[in-house]
Amino acid sequence: MPSGVYERTEETKLKISINHADVVSLMRKGRKRLPFSKDWKKNISISKKGKWIGENNPNWKGGITSLILRLRHNFKYCQWRSDIFTRDDFTCQNCGDNKGGNLEAHHKETFSSILQYYEITTLEEALNCEELWDINNGITLCKECHKKLHKRLREKRF
Repeated sequence: MPSGVYERTEETKLKISINHADVVSLMRKGRKRLPFSKDWKKNISISKKGKWIGENNPNWKGGITSLILRLRHNFKYCQWRSDIFTRDDFTCQNCGDNKGGNLEAHHKETFSSILQYYEITTLEEALNCEELWDINNGITLCKECHKKLHKRLREKRF
């Protein structure tokens, strides 16, 4: 026998033929490869656990999350939105057509301008700021009207 070539056992030959038959069968059905077994999936899952969490994630920026983003994921913000929608009867206040559709709550005076005016830098200060959570500073708009409004506001700035 040439160097590097070895004789396969009958058991190995049987496994190869069974696997080959499975591959041929799947290819006839239009699939290119065998699905992963449960053990294989489990091993992949274990190998990836904790790999992309926190500092290991390539998008990690030192644990900073903007104050506005933390506010938008806060319960108080969700409550504010819900109060706006309820007050406006879940209807777009611009077109009036999208009752219960793709609705968004719009701050008339923006989060960032309120935070800047009151020099708010922490989440605790923001949660205690009454102006941020005033329902009179919000309006219900459908997604299309909200997009148009922000487009007009951007055009005004420039």
